[in-house]
This record gives sequence, C-alpha cells and structure tokens, in this order.
Amino acid sequence: MEKKDTTVKKKPTSAALQAAMAQLQEEESGKKKNTVIFRILAFVCWALAAVAMYLPYIGLNLPFGAVRILFLDPENNWLTVIIDIIVAGILCVVAARLWVHANHIHPTKSHNKVIQFIWNQLGVIMAGVIFAPLAIILIANRKDLPQKTKTIVAAVLAVVFVGASAGSADYHPVTQDEVDSVIQQLTEEAEGYGFTDGDGVRWTKYGNCYHIFSDCQTIRNSNPDNCTDGSIQDAVDSNRARLCTFCMKRYAEAKANGEELQKIALPDTGNNGGSLPVAPDNGGNE
Repeated sequence: MEKKDTTVKKKPTSAALQAAMAQLQEEESGKKKNTVIFRILAFVCWALAAVAMYLPYIGLNLPFGAVRILFLDPENNWLTVIIDIIVAGILCVVAARLWVHANHIHPTKSHNKVIQFIWNQLGVIMAGVIFAPLAIILIANRKDLPQKTKTIVAAVLAVVFVGASAGSADYHPVTQDEVDSVIQQLTEEAEGYGFTDGDGVRWTKYGNCYHIFSDCQTIRNSNPDNCTDGSIQDAVDSNRARLCTFCMKRYAEAKANGEELQKIALPDTGNNGGSLPVAPDNGGNE
C-alpha cells in the first residue's frame, strides 16, 4: 500500500504571504505595483525629520530646528526643542512604515545577508543617523548648555529615539527567495487538490486555514456570522494560507474512491455553481 505524504508544510509568514499575493496579482494583471512612490515618500519624511532636527540658522525666525534653537536660546526654548525632537521621531516612524510596506510587496532580491539587513531595517538605521549627532555633539560635548536644558533634552531624546527605533523596525522581514517559496507552495497546494483560484472555499473569523467542505468537523458548529465564503485568493488575503488538514484528507479519500465532489460556489457570482460539498460525518470537533 502506497504511503501518503502527510508532511505538514510550514505556514508562511503574513509578510511573505502579502508579498507573494501581490506578485501573483501582478503576474495575472500584467501590471507591476508601483512601490517607488512609497520609497520616495519615505525619504521625504526622513528629510523632513532631519530638517526638524538640524535646520541651520538662516536669519529667519522659524519655529523649528532643534539644533538651531539650542544654539540661539537654549535657556528659554528647550520646550520647542522637545517638540521638534518628537516631530522628528514621528516622521521617522511614518517613513519607516512606508518603506516596510514597499518591502512587503517587492522585497530585496539580494542574497547578501548584510544588504538584506540594511534594506529591511533601513528605518532603524535612518533613525540612528538622524538622532545620534544631536546626542553626541550637542548633548555630550557641548559644555555651555545649561544643565537643566541638557538633562531634559537628553532624556526626551533617548525616549523618542528608542520609540522611533521600535516603531521603525521590520519585525517580519522577507526576501524574494521566501516569496518564491510561498508562491510555489500555494500553486502546488491548489493544483494538487484540484482547486483553482476561481473555486469557492470557506474560512472562519478565528481559524487559520481555509476549508473546502462546509461540514468540516472543525467549522460545522461555527456561527454563520463568523464564516466567510470566497476564492482561495480571498482566503490567502485574509491570512488563511493553507488548506485544512481534515478537508485535505477527506478530499484525497473521495478522489481515491472515484467520488465526484461539487465545489463551494463563490458568493454572488455563481461562477462555480453547485451545492456545498458534503461528506459522511466523521464526528468530533477540533
């Protein structure tokens, strides 16, 4: 008797899944998603953060530029300096999230670990580049700053830098190799079980996979309000990246016995008409 492959494939990360689906959509539509705009906006935000921190004195009474204000009137304007530091921190986080969003559509294709790290964690690096000079040069080495100003600004700078770095990090970085692996896995899974992206599947609000049987033992007692029907792509977009193992087993057994199973019809389309697939009750709940 031939042994069945019962290997459970590792569930892709949400980031790798997002990139895989974006690239699959690009391939199907023939249109590449434009991530350049996100990267440009990221650098604009980083530039504005640098301006908020280091706008030089140019003879204008502008109400920002932490360094400029520290040079002009550090005794009386330390509150303005703090506001500039906070604004710079917010801009750094916004820039980093734009950069991460672009990476989760088109990750780096480099195999070099150093380049991968720099590319994925550029937000943290830029936060360091923007905040470090103020900390080192003006706070640590400038002796003429009033002690009160130095203490307050240093404390705020440290807190904002830590917050900006934490908010800028990519905690789920991906590479193109990971995305290619997810695309292959999704394609093999769909083809291997006779389902394509145009067929209907069902998933629940709190589940982590999609189902091809409406009476699967893991969802048959679920509240209908928590169930959603859609295509495989819809399920994957909702972070249900794999087929339920119970449905997988039942489908394989039905095919081996020559049973013809109808597929779940997509809601409001009727593209794959037919009733929900029903199989004998195996009993039990997961």
